[in-house]
Amino acid sequence: MNSIVAIFLFLYHIMDSTSTRISYQQAGVFSKIVLDYIDRSDALMPFISSVPSIEGIQRAIGSRKKFATNRELLVKELKKQYAIVKPSDAVQKNIDALLSPETFTITTAHQNNIFTGPLYFIYKIFHAIKLADHLNTSLPQ
Repeated sequence: MNSIVAIFLFLYHIMDSTSTRISYQQAGVFSKIVLDYIDRSDALMPFISSVPSIEGIQRAIGSRKKFATNRELLVKELKKQYAIVKPSDAVQKNIDALLSPETFTITTAHQNNIFTGPLYFIYKIFHAIKLADHLNTSLPQ
């Protein structure tokens, strides 16, 4: 089995799992600037347009609405990419939803480095999926 497929099967099976949460500060692996961002440090606030909160996401969505987006091209290209596999109905529905100016995406990126290997990559995917699910409930509009 392809390792990527195995990762996504793993994520699929843990989507309804429970977890114990520790703070970023307790983890002991994040830089001061990351912790300051999460803590909304006064020193960083002049450089931050949206804080990590529902209100911050709402402001980010409001700002993003001001940018012209060629949604038709995006959907066309995604459908081309999925042409080699048969997307599930849910995937097809999500792609089609991108045509709506009220649809926004949660994205993440990962830059490999010595201290945040594959497990962190999986965590970030899982977190993006859970955040999107939470926002679909919290911000249904």
